[in-house]
Amino acid sequence: MLGLINPGDEVILFAPFYDSYEATLSMAGAKVKCITLRPPGFDIPLDELKAAVSSETRAILMNTPHNPTGKMFTREELEAIASLCIENDVIVFSDEVYDKLDFEMDHICIASLPGMYERTVTMNSLGKTFSLTGWKIGWAVAPPHLTWGIRQAHSYLTFATSTPMQAAAVAALEAPESYYTELKRDYSEKKEILVKGLKEVGFEVFPSNGTYFVVVDHTPFGFGDDVAFCEYLIKDVGVVAIPTSVFYLNPEEGKNLVRFAFCKDEETLRSAIERMKQKLKRVV
Repeated sequence: MLGLINPGDEVILFAPFYDSYEATLSMAGAKVKCITLRPPGFDIPLDELKAAVSSETRAILMNTPHNPTGKMFTREELEAIASLCIENDVIVFSDEVYDKLDFEMDHICIASLPGMYERTVTMNSLGKTFSLTGWKIGWAVAPPHLTWGIRQAHSYLTFATSTPMQAAAVAALEAPESYYTELKRDYSEKKEILVKGLKEVGFEVFPSNGTYFVVVDHTPFGFGDDVAFCEYLIKDVGVVAIPTSVFYLNPEEGKNLVRFAFCKDEETLRSAIERMKQKLKRVV
């Protein structure tokens, strides 16, 4: 983004969004427009998106499978985005770090759609697929006229990753297909444990088709907002969730929602569910 966005460029985001997006766009001096995805399905309001794209729009920043909701963009949604980008000469930043964690539907890379490779920067990472978030090793795939800008910015930021870690990254990426099959099976089982448990506790649980996150509505337990609820969970229940209001330009839009993660061992998940069953009481 720092290599391809100039001060004053308009960039469209889908809220809720990973928090570094807004920070990076601010550093680049971008003007941010936000399209809100709403429960239960967090579908893209295509009419709103169409109205938001203008001659001032430089880029759309998207993330599928989507953090924090677990939503996966459908082919219809991706084709609508592609059509608007081609029509208005807009580029796409597509964050696909959870692409191997697709469950009920298959992940589609927007760069694979007709006319989109030449205007898409596809971003990925070792972090989620190989449980190596601390390594901070990732990559961007794009045509030469876009990678030129990326390389100019990158040379003044990270510059290079240590050689042993690059060799390890190559080894990871050469993993057999069976690794991804097992990974997905393991996470599917953990997802089932968490989703079933959250429903038994009394949350309204929204569908998650990808990532290792599940978003729920906490309001049945009577707290004023997500931050108050999450603080109570930590101090009085011994369970940690993320208040989703931090993922919105307007925090009010996320105050009823919290995010849980199932990238834990089964014992931890079952223990968390049991603690919530014992200490959380529905009031509505």
